[in-house]
Amino acid sequence: MRLHHVGIAVKDMESSVAFYRDALGLTVFQDEVISGPDVDMGLMEKDARVRMVLLSDEVGNMIELLGWQSPPVMERPSEHQRFKSMGLVEVCFMVSDLEKVEENLAKEGYSFRNPVWRFGSDLESYGGAEAHIRYVVDPNGVQVELMQIIMKGDP
Repeated sequence: MRLHHVGIAVKDMESSVAFYRDALGLTVFQDEVISGPDVDMGLMEKDARVRMVLLSDEVGNMIELLGWQSPPVMERPSEHQRFKSMGLVEVCFMVSDLEKVEENLAKEGYSFRNPVWRFGSDLESYGGAEAHIRYVVDPNGVQVELMQIIMKGDP
């Protein structure tokens, strides 16, 4: 079994695509409006009309953005952006250059929820490696974790 995608209902498709494509560097794989009886059945809504944009990383993992045209998307309470909230609390991307991704996001006007968190060097499971982690919130309130693994001895 392997993960194919994580779906996110979006309020503003253009800013969401810009976040994942331009700021994070994912590639648009599919962009189309879907509707019809099979879509109604699959999404469990009557008269559903949704713009679906799939964005892929370099190994084929995807983020699926769902821009609801009918019925309208419902806002999510801000308290659901916390780690202790039940359900999905983050989407994590492994990055090879955290500073470059930080620069791209800052250029686009995004700010981070935390300073760089250096995690794992004291954990046996990390074998002396260390994860450098930052959190940012996408245009829809989804917390995105950015993680760069620094191997023991790397600068």
